[in-house]
Amino acid sequence: MSIINPRNRLVNFRLSESEFEGLRMACQAMGARSISDFARSAVLERMSQHQPGGEEANSKRVFQLDHKVSELETRVSQLLGLLSATGTAVSPESVESGIPAAAAAGHGGN
Repeated sequence: MSIINPRNRLVNFRLSESEFEGLRMACQAMGARSISDFARSAVLERMSQHQPGGEEANSKRVFQLDHKVSELETRVSQLLGLLSATGTAVSPESVESGIPAAAAAGHGGN
């Protein structure tokens, strides 16, 4: 089976010991198969940002994320409305901390 787009070009660059260690840790954190695979992906991603259409793809991604945040805000607002309708006290501080107001006040039922 022939490879449609063979990788037969080599790019070589040097890193300091601390840069290499940071690269190795980033590879592990991202679940990359290898340092080479991680570096290739990072370089190609960066290149795509500077090619025609690259900014458009980034703008589309930002728009999608903005839309999802807006949906989350709407759903949180709906949940707060439901909690309020059931008589559950909800304060802004409890929403930010994720702890219901009754539990925060020591009335958590424990």
